[in-house]
Amino acid sequence: MGAADSHSWPGQAVFGAFSENPEKEQAVLRISLGTVVLLAYLAAAFVSHSRNTYETLLAVAIYVTFGAATFMAVTMAPARSHLRLTLTTLTDQALLMTALAVGGQAALPLLWVVFWFLVGAGCRYGQRMLGLSCAVALGGLAGLTLWQPWWRTNITVGLGMAFSVAATSVYLAVLVYRLKKQAATDPLTGLSNRVRLEQAISRTLVTRGVEAGRTALLLIDLDGFKDVNDTHGHAAGDELLRSFASALTSRMRRGDTLARLGGDEFVVLAQHVYDKQGALAIADSIHAILNNMRAVGGHPVAVSGSIGVCMLAEGNGQARFDARTLMRAADSAMYRAKTRGKGQTAFADAAEMQPGE
Repeated sequence: MGAADSHSWPGQAVFGAFSENPEKEQAVLRISLGTVVLLAYLAAAFVSHSRNTYETLLAVAIYVTFGAATFMAVTMAPARSHLRLTLTTLTDQALLMTALAVGGQAALPLLWVVFWFLVGAGCRYGQRMLGLSCAVALGGLAGLTLWQPWWRTNITVGLGMAFSVAATSVYLAVLVYRLKKQAATDPLTGLSNRVRLEQAISRTLVTRGVEAGRTALLLIDLDGFKDVNDTHGHAAGDELLRSFASALTSRMRRGDTLARLGGDEFVVLAQHVYDKQGALAIADSIHAILNNMRAVGGHPVAVSGSIGVCMLAEGNGQARFDARTLMRAADSAMYRAKTRGKGQTAFADAAEMQPGE
């Protein structure tokens, strides 16, 4: 990914607003829904004139102000900040618990917000922020049952809420994990898709330092796949892709990332490859897999592969060296291999490793 992409949020906007920055969507919801609650408590304050209602109203007003502040912060500095995300996730539940503490029974209509925060944190930012939101909520509920008069009197309500928060968080964590895995997996073969592959490449470039130079990207295009589809039908073609993916998985080493880009294009991101000979050995093992595939679903097939190899070491020193540069270089090398005939391997050269505009 390029420099701009490195600052984009990994999460998703739940309602589709501000899809490039779900943190801003959350800030807008703080303001809009908080304002609705604020107006409701303003109306209640005119009717009840109770101290608890006034204090709850003040707590909600502080929360709306907090929402406006987060919106300004995200607008002025949209780049990803884990510290800011951690602080806002913590503050969401902390301010709610404060409202429940000062408002007592008058603040009970706000209990639904606990679960809204859990859903927002989990669906937008994943399991870590969900865990933080859950921990703050449980800590706040424990404090309420120990020190707040109404909650001390109704301790079963606090226990019920605590169990509900914990159960909801576990359910959301499992759901988020499954959705995240599904979104990053090719449905036909079970391999990683392009999104997960680019994430794996970016992690390698950013976190592995010298080890990044010992990594090879192999892009594989199946020669003869179209003939299988045209002759035996798409079912046979799909079975061929699944069979190749299964064989590839069994032959590759632990720690390597295997992906299908779509159609008949596959990628292997191989770690601990120290030179071109090591990469060529992996390419030869892939050619061997395809040479051994003589029949699929009872139909005879003749399939080979054109492989383009990009050594990450070739890009060392590039100021904007990124996943897309690697993919483009491997793609160019693959097409060069294809011009040499079936079952060939070609390496990307330094010119192909130049970052695009």
